[in-house]
Amino acid sequence: MEKRPYSKSLRGKITNRTLSIGIIPVLLVGVFSWFSLNQLTSNANQQLDKSRNELLDSVVGNNLSTTSARIVSQLDAFMLERISDVVVWASAPIIIQAAKTAAEKHKSVGLVDKSIDEIEALFKKRKSLNVSPAANRFLIQQIRRSSHFGEVFFTDKHGFNTALTNPTSDFVQRDENWWKTAWENGISVGEVEFDNSAGIWSIDISVRIDDPASGRSLGVMKAVLGVTLIQEVADNGARDISGGSVTVLSSGGQLLAETSTKHDKKRIMVESVNMRNSTDPAIQEVFSARNRGYVLGSNNILGYAKSAGPELYRTVVTRFPGFNWSVIVEQPKSIALAPIDGLSTVQNSLQSSKQQVIIILAVVVVIVFTLAIFVAGMLSKTITRPLLDLRELADSVSKGDTSRTITVNSDDEIQDVAQAFERMRTSVSIIMKRIKEMKAGR
Repeated sequence: MEKRPYSKSLRGKITNRTLSIGIIPVLLVGVFSWFSLNQLTSNANQQLDKSRNELLDSVVGNNLSTTSARIVSQLDAFMLERISDVVVWASAPIIIQAAKTAAEKHKSVGLVDKSIDEIEALFKKRKSLNVSPAANRFLIQQIRRSSHFGEVFFTDKHGFNTALTNPTSDFVQRDENWWKTAWENGISVGEVEFDNSAGIWSIDISVRIDDPASGRSLGVMKAVLGVTLIQEVADNGARDISGGSVTVLSSGGQLLAETSTKHDKKRIMVESVNMRNSTDPAIQEVFSARNRGYVLGSNNILGYAKSAGPELYRTVVTRFPGFNWSVIVEQPKSIALAPIDGLSTVQNSLQSSKQQVIIILAVVVVIVFTLAIFVAGMLSKTITRPLLDLRELADSVSKGDTSRTITVNSDDEIQDVAQAFERMRTSVSIIMKRIKEMKAGR
């Protein structure tokens, strides 16, 4: 009898059916579990991103932006108060009277008709005629009360020094830009720069002295304001932000305060350290912004705010545009986003679980495949082996050999078939024996 291919044999069919019954449900359950876990992971990622954005918008970004705005507000309030101080000093009766007296005195000694070079040659050592000792004492008293000022002096209407707390480099001031601007506009506020006579980084606040009775301009008062308070305010603001730092920038992009370097003197107001030249997109976005907000840096989150414009100072002085300073409050992302680190752990766990499901599914498939092969082999041994024996018995009987016997102890239908085959073999054997006897008796 021709041997069948394994796939068409009973053993092959049993093996294939066993594998199908065992593996297909496992695969279906595994695929369903994987897709369910994948969907859960995707939803978790979306929720995590949403939570991160909400945390940035409602908590971190707003907190940093609010802190920077608070620092700006403190700086604006401080500068407004200092400008108000100078305006009040310039309107004091003793200052007004001294400016009038000095103008008459300087004219009487012939200084008005001389050139600036001639006058400066006369006042190489002396920087004033000391026409009003009382005004000198008044100015000294004021800067003692307000320790942030390094020096104060004022001129008469001719631009000549009248009273001063510290020696100045020149006696004639009318050729200076700050004097011209203050004389024309009523006020001049300079950029932060180093004042040689005061020996500090400072801002010049110059206010025109006007006679309240006649409205005439009598001179210009200049006060040199130190910027150390800017750094003090920055330090206080940085303490409110965990791991944070505060930077205050001038309108030109130079550093006024930098808490991260403890206001390193090699960086403060140094031309080579100009943040407008920074290649950091976040810093550039701060400069391009108008008011306040926050931006995401590569490793930090930056909250920023801009100082007030002319509307704040209008109550004290007019035609002053404001300082246009920028305050940046930075915080590392690792600290700012720490509240959602737990969610990140869950996200990583879900991702790990998805990978574990794939591994477990592969292991289960291998185990089921192995068991299916083993079970199929056992079934083949208990089913196909007796059937093959029966087939061989049938072939032998068909060829006249009835001597072979078969015994099957399976206690099932196969045993019944084997017993029927045995009965058939016995009957055939008896019939064949009788036939032989009949032939022999002739």
